[in-house]
Amino acid sequence: MIRAEDVTKIFGPAPASVLPLLEAGKGKSEIQAETGHVLGVHKVSFALEPGEVFVIMGLSGSGKSTLIRCVNRLFEPTAGHIFFQHPDEGEVDITGLSPERLRQLRKYHMSMVFQHFALFPHRTVLANVAYGLEVQGRPSAERLRHAGEMLEMVGLGDWGRAYPAELSGGMQQRVGLARALATDARVLLMDEPFSALDPLIKVNMQQELKKIQARLGRTILFITHDLDEAMHIGDHIAIMEEGQVVQLGTPEEILVNPRTEYVARFVEHADPTGVITAGTIALPFDPQAFPRQADAEGVRFVASHALPELQYGLDDHGRLRRARLGDRELEIQPLETVLASEAPQTRREDLLMQCPRATVLRRVLRGRTRSALPVLVTEEDGRVVGLIDEPQLIRGILEKRGPAAGSEPQPAREEVSP
Repeated sequence: MIRAEDVTKIFGPAPASVLPLLEAGKGKSEIQAETGHVLGVHKVSFALEPGEVFVIMGLSGSGKSTLIRCVNRLFEPTAGHIFFQHPDEGEVDITGLSPERLRQLRKYHMSMVFQHFALFPHRTVLANVAYGLEVQGRPSAERLRHAGEMLEMVGLGDWGRAYPAELSGGMQQRVGLARALATDARVLLMDEPFSALDPLIKVNMQQELKKIQARLGRTILFITHDLDEAMHIGDHIAIMEEGQVVQLGTPEEILVNPRTEYVARFVEHADPTGVITAGTIALPFDPQAFPRQADAEGVRFVASHALPELQYGLDDHGRLRRARLGDRELEIQPLETVLASEAPQTRREDLLMQCPRATVLRRVLRGRTRSALPVLVTEEDGRVVGLIDEPQLIRGILEKRGPAAGSEPQPAREEVSP
């Protein structure tokens, strides 16, 4: 939906004259000292897929807000290109659009939500939400009806006649979000929209955004300096430092494998259970490595080094068919029957904290007595792909946090032995 190629933004009277210094390897501080120009963004490239939430984060001064303003050309990029997938024209280069075509893009295809709400104080809440539709030239009855629907969606259906000054900060930000949604723009640009809100209201707004996104499927470019917020709402995250993207990936990829010391410092206090999936820390096994018995019994393997008394049998398709706990032989049953009665299970893609069936995890977090049974990690079709017991869970969380950049690599965990 949006594609950026080597976008660079330099502030100053003659920005193009600074480009050779960048090519020569000069940094932000050197350029400012030598020329008085300020490097905002340096050769940033990324791509947003339709319907995803793409988060750009970094400390103050890292260039994230400058970058989002280059996307809709509130700031003119000094170099590089930004492409938009137009519904009628295919891919168009935003950086080459005429002023009139740029206005059309902003009217119909790209809305922006600002940090400080930017509501009109003399207009009612309903009129604020309808403003973008007014700019589009839609009839009065249509825009008021559609604006009312957007207010209902953000939970402010009864506040249409109020004025912004009568609303709390969180409510005002909901109005700003409703205004951006009302234009039916395919792309939402959100520049730290929740950073001015109280922590509890901020969390509520994050949850509200996820609900709306699940319903409408807009493409969202979201700016924040809050790692927890980025991890919570982002499908992909780009971390910026000194105007450059230093790492781009999914929340789990960034948390598990920070590539620089800067990124490692960012993620060191993050809660891994809200990002890491069961499949990431599951103890892997290779059924081909285990001795086969009769075909009817499939493959037998020991569940873990910590629980040698627990064994499972797999059939040739990797599904559980036979299990033994100590001296107790479990009846051969379908996978879902055995697991429902004996062992908790979770899907590979389930987050550790949110997994509804990962009872072992909840016991660990709540300090309760450990279970003799591990959590089995399965594919959607029921194939067992790994398991997590309590020692493995704790060890996996710690190891999957990833070593800091520059540290010695850690030895890989052993796979389950037969």
